Amino acid sequence: MDWNIQLLDWLMQRRKPTHQLSLPAIQQRNAAKLNGLLAWYFLGEKLSLSRVVDRTCTGRHGSIPVRLYYPSPEPNLPLIVFFHGGGWVTGSLETHDRVCRRIAQATMALVVSVDYRLAPWHKFPLPLEDCYDAVQWAATNAAELGADADRLIVMGDSAGGNLAAAVALMARDQSGPKIHRQVLIYPAVDGTLSSPSHQRYTDAPLLSRTGIHYFRDQYQRSPQDIHNAYFSPLLADDLSHLPPAFILTAEYDPLRDEGEQFAQRLTAAGVPVRYQDYPGMVHAFLNFPRHCSAATAAIAAIGEYVKAA
Repeated sequence: MDWNIQLLDWLMQRRKPTHQLSLPAIQQRNAAKLNGLLAWYFLGEKLSLSRVVDRTCTGRHGSIPVRLYYPSPEPNLPLIVFFHGGGWVTGSLETHDRVCRRIAQATMALVVSVDYRLAPWHKFPLPLEDCYDAVQWAATNAAELGADADRLIVMGDSAGGNLAAAVALMARDQSGPKIHRQVLIYPAVDGTLSSPSHQRYTDAPLLSRTGIHYFRDQYQRSPQDIHNAYFSPLLADDLSHLPPAFILTAEYDPLRDEGEQFAQRLTAAGVPVRYQDYPGMVHAFLNFPRHCSAATAAIAAIGEYVKAA
């Protein structure tokens, strides 16, 4: 494993992991602004875009904050609705601000980042319903936002990848917004946590098996939820008639194998899939371009995929 990643892991271990924090401490961490030298060192520079706008949309559970990233003043941009990672428990518009800026620049698309409600305060399926409602809002208001609803893409990393895959399933099942593509970045798609990589990488950098179990248990209402297709898209009986997918995984990630398995199942169901595993990389590597050499290449690959759609 690259020494830069080992250094990143060592530095991150100086920070108390989420599963050892009290709920008020988690809320405080989620509300923190990420600025200054440490943010620059860990997360990279904050790219300047044509425009960045904070708004709210309305869903069935109330208002949902969203952040709009415009790479260009041109109208009719492709429309990406992005769901941040963080195990359904952590994460915010701020944690993924820099990566959303890079995605907007690489794709030349309007990126709508969704600040969905978090577990354990809001358990499955409420965060998913927030995400689905945000996609409906974006599709309905695409013209006013300066985007093209016919090029609507759902995208997310980790737990956000889970939500993106589940939104695509829900949109198919409920005859909802027509989703043109889905981009799933090291997605969590199997709540049973039974794929071989979960055993290979029990103490992987940035995401341990203990942490994964904690996040899953905070999101579920009961153990039965893990068998629900909207909780575990890999376990869905029918994966046909879903949008074409680009699935990215990392070699040293407990979630690696379920991402690959999801790509294989989608392909078997007749869904066009591009699958890319990044050797030597770890979970969440896109967020750390200074330490993870493949982060820039992965963002570029996402840009190429979206532009070709």
